[in-house]
Amino acid sequence: MTIGQRLAFDLRQLAVFCAVVETGSMTRGARQLGLTQSAASQLVAALEKAMGVPLIDRDIRPVRATMAGRLLAERGQELLRQAHELDTAVRLNARDAIPALRIAMIDSLSTTLGPDFIRELRKSFPRYALIANPRELSEQQFNARQIDMIVGVDFLQEVETAMAIPLLAEPFALALPAEWDMEVGKLSDLTGRSMIRYTLRTSTGRQVEQALSRLRLDFPREVESDTAETVLTMVAAGLGWAITTPLMALQARSRLAGVRLLPVPGLSLRRRVDLYARKGELGAIPQEIAAILHTLIQDKLVPELREVAPWIGDGLRVFPQPRG
Repeated sequence: MTIGQRLAFDLRQLAVFCAVVETGSMTRGARQLGLTQSAASQLVAALEKAMGVPLIDRDIRPVRATMAGRLLAERGQELLRQAHELDTAVRLNARDAIPALRIAMIDSLSTTLGPDFIRELRKSFPRYALIANPRELSEQQFNARQIDMIVGVDFLQEVETAMAIPLLAEPFALALPAEWDMEVGKLSDLTGRSMIRYTLRTSTGRQVEQALSRLRLDFPREVESDTAETVLTMVAAGLGWAITTPLMALQARSRLAGVRLLPVPGLSLRRRVDLYARKGELGAIPQEIAAILHTLIQDKLVPELREVAPWIGDGLRVFPQPRG
């Protein structure tokens, strides 16, 4: 095939056509591949249009291939078998094929688990890069393969090429200055007191602001920051209160002596951390990375989170990862 020359079909169309011929039914062929009958019919019709010849005799039941269709089905099965073998071979060699495994990770995890994660990564991957704070990473960078995986919150939710593996879910927490001698039964009890906010550039900031808007609550806006370290430093100094999470508080643990970390009254809000990777690439590597993180989260992070937020209970969830 010369450069610029295009095939009249793709492997998906070919797989559907071969399944229809093999089962003798558009419905059964579609079901075999997990498609609707309508979707399978459209793919076969598109294949016939692209090839320029009828491939199925629709006047006969069960469905039969025309002479051209039989040729395509016979050779197509072999082509599909070779494609599956190639796919498997590439996936099995993905570890050696990538020049370096590039993983971007949110601050709250890279700070708390980064060194332990690198030690585990070294055991299986000779070349890697850990990029902290991927907040500014764009969908284009991910699709341009400048990053292989992202461990983060609310990234790439609308990107069809991305798969998400859930790792951890945690509730939000109310951070009060330790010097404030007050009970907070509802958030409106804090009316008039300055709220130290995460900026809207952060997923935490956006999530909290949306929740407060739904509750029709408005608090003085004086100090904002992108980082948990700054937010909790301000709270510890008595400059205001904040809504954060136990993991983000753990990231700024040195500041917690001056902070009371409590459940957020009347606010059912959770933050989920996922691992994102491109679908159909890197073989089982994303699952391997997720399994490493699962072990570290379960063994190291969970006890520390329950220490800084003893009330967390079932609000903390670590998602199990299947092992190959």
